[in-house]
Amino acid sequence: MKKGIKTIVFDLGGVLIDLNFQRALDAFAEAGLTDMAHEVQSFSREGIFMDLELGNICTADFFRAIQKKANGSLSLEQIAAYWNLILLDIPQEKLELVRELRKHYTVHLLSNTNEPHWEYICQTCFNKDGYTVNDYFEKIFLSYEMHLAKPDKAIFEQMLCEAQLVPEETLFIDDSEANCQSASELGIQVHRYLIGENLKKIFE
Repeated sequence: MKKGIKTIVFDLGGVLIDLNFQRALDAFAEAGLTDMAHEVQSFSREGIFMDLELGNICTADFFRAIQKKANGSLSLEQIAAYWNLILLDIPQEKLELVRELRKHYTVHLLSNTNEPHWEYICQTCFNKDGYTVNDYFEKIFLSYEMHLAKPDKAIFEQMLCEAQLVPEETLFIDDSEANCQSASELGIQVHRYLIGENLKKIFE
């Protein structure tokens, strides 16, 4: 753990929560939507997926757009269920780690995400054992609420301003090299998380 760190900022998908895009793609493909791979590509900077991540379209319009692509063969409820198949779970040891870190650091969340995924995660991943999402993070910064997305430096600058953070005293943990690079260029300390890495060892 680097010295002088007072604030920890976690990414969500790929760092805290495990993801499986293929599960959703397979479900949509079985329903006849074989082009969904482009729409839900996590690094795509265009299309209705990015519009949803940036909060430029609402959940209902996003689901209706997919329904139109499926020629009405899928109900909105089915589409919502398939969309959430991307999300797996947050391992218990990571939940415990974040709660423990809050005793010693200010802990924030900065995530490229969308409204239906965020609502699902709050209900199924954080809302357990008597805890809610507010027990894990001091402040929560979400792309669809901010109308900005990583790796755009503007999202980091807004977070630094709103949370009144000192970049050099802030550790940002993300699984994307591009996101870490943008944060680093603003003076933020970074750790690129690798899938399967023991998150706890970062803080030893």
